[in-house]
Amino acid sequence: MESSSAKLTERINAAAQWIGGRTESSVAELVRWCDQNSWSMDSTSLRSMAAMLIEDFGRVGVQFDSVELPELKLIGDSEELLRKPTGPLLVWHHNVSSKRRILMMIHYDTVYPPGIEPNRCVRMGNRLVGPGTADAKGGIAVIKLAMEAVLKFGLADGVGVSILLNPDEEIGTTASSEAIHAMVGQFDQALVFEPTLPDRSLVANRKGSGNFVFVVRGRSAHAGRNPQDGRNAIVHLAKLVPEITSLHDPDVGVLVNVGRITGGGPLNRVPDHAAVQLNVRVTDADAMVRVQQSLTDLAQQFCQDDFRVALQGEFHSPPKRVDAVGREMQQAVEQAAKFAGRSVRWSDTGGACDGSKLAAWGLKNVDTMGVSGDGLHSPTEFCEVDSIAPAALTVAALIASFAGQEHASQET
Repeated sequence: MESSSAKLTERINAAAQWIGGRTESSVAELVRWCDQNSWSMDSTSLRSMAAMLIEDFGRVGVQFDSVELPELKLIGDSEELLRKPTGPLLVWHHNVSSKRRILMMIHYDTVYPPGIEPNRCVRMGNRLVGPGTADAKGGIAVIKLAMEAVLKFGLADGVGVSILLNPDEEIGTTASSEAIHAMVGQFDQALVFEPTLPDRSLVANRKGSGNFVFVVRGRSAHAGRNPQDGRNAIVHLAKLVPEITSLHDPDVGVLVNVGRITGGGPLNRVPDHAAVQLNVRVTDADAMVRVQQSLTDLAQQFCQDDFRVALQGEFHSPPKRVDAVGREMQQAVEQAAKFAGRSVRWSDTGGACDGSKLAAWGLKNVDTMGVSGDGLHSPTEFCEVDSIAPAALTVAALIASFAGQEHASQET
């Protein structure tokens, strides 16, 4: 009599053949998705993208739900947060009543505004070049292909599999974070489909990331008649910036990048407003608390001589560190990848993603289960076409292994 593990291996091998034959159709679908703009700040484009995904995933045959989200809350050049509409949160469920469940998650927003060039995909041999091909619509292609294989070959018997696509990861997940947080307790583990690193290694540890703005308010005056009555906000900000950058200390894993400065107006007027926006990366939670306090202290220190300084912002993504439970999940990914002929390597990165939030909320995950590629957030972004099928097969085999563990626990 054939063992259950042998039967499972047989189904995975059959899925491997089927997935391999679906690569070109997945590429064609990915091209359609990438040719549709889905800039994080454009709710109209996001809703068009969502409609396309709803239609295409509708053919997979799993329960669907769309969740309307509150407005985005973003830092700007004033003390008030900017508020903008966004797209819906898209959720699909299979075996939703199962005791053991796994979540597959990635974002469908991109960093490219409408009209930016190039705004269409170009196939160049093994490379598909275009906006979002790797980050992260290529990951959506992997999810869909893997889910189709899981259903076709019965690889998720006894376990639940859900798919979640959010519209705001590239700008901090400020609208969807609360809804996602409310869902994480339903799952045992998660897979996040950010692209691998350029050398095809998967990410282990991640830095935390936060965006902040200092807003300086001075007092306007005529630059010729009574400049002494003014309080030049730009000059005051210029004194503040070196204090901010002094927090930059790569030796202890703290990275501070001053990314935007605004202020002023007519040249014959003492400017009464200036602002500086910055990004901060940290390696651990202690540094996150320490830097946040240092920024708060600076804002208070520079409230002097009739100047007001306000600080807005937060760490939107905490540091992610691999613990013993995380290492067990890494090992499961390594075993599943063998079915696809992959040898998994792990590397650390300074980049942030939603996997960091899931981990902080107690949901263990591996967050680079998508395609391989490079050039993220640039006109040369690409995914490697030959990475789609192996990534999908790895996921299918991992879900099958998860289901096998559930059957084993029921038998005992």
